[in-house]
Amino acid sequence: MADNYLEKKMEALSRGPRIIKRPSVSVEGLLKSIRQQGRERNEAIMTAQLEAIIRAGQLVQEAEIFRFERLDDSIQLLGPVSPRNHLIEAGEILMAMQLKAAELHLGSSVVIRPDSTSVANPLIATLKVYK
Repeated sequence: MADNYLEKKMEALSRGPRIIKRPSVSVEGLLKSIRQQGRERNEAIMTAQLEAIIRAGQLVQEAEIFRFERLDDSIQLLGPVSPRNHLIEAGEILMAMQLKAAELHLGSSVVIRPDSTSVANPLIATLKVYK
């Protein structure tokens, strides 16, 4: 009995570890996922998911001049003193957050404030996340 066990174990070791191939997520696949997301469903979004989405937005180079406020199911992007000069960076941050949401199999939509260039109100956009 012990010999048979050792023979099988040696055979398994000589074959090497089992390799499980998983398809990698492409940017094109994530963009299609963003476009094809269904309608909003009222399911709770986990705090860890929202924090992961915020971390993805903070990876953008100019993200340190923006603030992120997490609400129940959305994230507000607040701009610097002169948000008009940083709208391109805000768009990059929003796209990074949408891509992360798609990677987490969550839907998202962006609501941009039309008066986002006002200094009095630093709110540039709100990213609503849903399942």
